[in-house]
Amino acid sequence: MDRTEPAGRASRRVALVELPHPSLDGFRSGDVAFARVSWPMRAAEELRSAMIFRALARASACSPVTAAWEGRFLDAAHDELFHARLCATVGTRLGAERPRYDATRVHDRLAPLVDPLARACSLLLLEVAIGETISMLLLRAARRASTEPLTRAALHLILADEVRHQRLGWTALSAWWPGLSDEVRTTLQETTRIGLAALEQQVAAPALSRLSSGAPFEAPYAALGVVKPEARVEAFYDAVERLVLPRLDKLGLDGQGAWRRRYGAQ
Repeated sequence: MDRTEPAGRASRRVALVELPHPSLDGFRSGDVAFARVSWPMRAAEELRSAMIFRALARASACSPVTAAWEGRFLDAAHDELFHARLCATVGTRLGAERPRYDATRVHDRLAPLVDPLARACSLLLLEVAIGETISMLLLRAARRASTEPLTRAALHLILADEVRHQRLGWTALSAWWPGLSDEVRTTLQETTRIGLAALEQQVAAPALSRLSSGAPFEAPYAALGVVKPEARVEAFYDAVERLVLPRLDKLGLDGQGAWRRRYGAQ
């Protein structure tokens, strides 16, 4: 299969062209200015995800335990590249500046993961299974509240892929688990503990801080796709407690224990 144009996705070039035009009647210029800055940031995050999936594909190809999944991860990388183009397009149509891309975070994430199997397992667990599950619920919250047509259409397209990506993460982990050594499993347990804390600080903590400060959040922001701080907090903890932890426990990792001890032994 030609990996430059994964099967079933050629229509996405058309999807970018056929996105609805922004419908901003009734929105104040300040509301649009607040909302549009999120799209270049989303584009940068989607490109980061594409790089993670590409690194995951390359690492998985190097181990008999994981090699059969290389193609599916490459397809997911193409999904994320499409998301990056989509977010950049929406931002441009709303008047945002072009996205700025910095691969430093990806390089820092990959640098300690020298062994291909360890790299594949760590990325699959944290960025794909756990991370995409949280992203899925955040996107659902954003889409549910959005009413502006361009915004809602873009969020819908991304969400459809995030649902598949998180499912891919959990399915691959389940398939790999029997073939992993005790040493790798122990490392993944610690990766889970540290990763849950990092995700909480990245996703929930800024929203909690905004709520504590009493900073106003105008209703039109949500209509333009920006998740309310309280909805962001709810989506994060719902994803972790209702979806992520039970799936970790079922897999064979101590998800509940990792969550309790995420900031150290308790």
